[in-house]
Amino acid sequence: MFTPLQMAGNMGQHSSDADKKDVEDFIRSFYEAGKDKDLTALSGFHSSRDSFTKFDENPPYTRQSSDEAFVYEQAAFANISDFRYSMDDFRVDLFGDTAVATFYLTYGGMFVNDYSFEGSPVTGRARVTMVLVRTPKGWRIAHEHLSRYPDWVAPKSGDR
Repeated sequence: MFTPLQMAGNMGQHSSDADKKDVEDFIRSFYEAGKDKDLTALSGFHSSRDSFTKFDENPPYTRQSSDEAFVYEQAAFANISDFRYSMDDFRVDLFGDTAVATFYLTYGGMFVNDYSFEGSPVTGRARVTMVLVRTPKGWRIAHEHLSRYPDWVAPKSGDR
């Protein structure tokens, strides 16, 4: 007889490389939608309005529902021009129809204040965990947690 931990471990051994790639591609498409300013598409990445939650590295620091996260994600992507990002040390662990993705997200761009028509550079690096579930429509994000990488210093503009 297997314990739940052994069963989870066995599921991981039978995980499909294609599923892992699908999860990574799905997450990358989320950031691409933001980069391309396809803001209405962002909510379609969440699992469902009733089951999605998020903790963000930016205020508010409380648990966000799907509707709240959608509003904040739209605002963030709408106000950053020339958004760029990279996902490093990407890892996906599969447990049946659930995937846990962890990676480091480095991002940057120009935050534009529409009221003053001024911009200021924005850079950051975060540790990211996403829990995804397989649905009839494909992978969807059920939970997202971002936390600022504490020791990261943005490269100087000449170093890029």
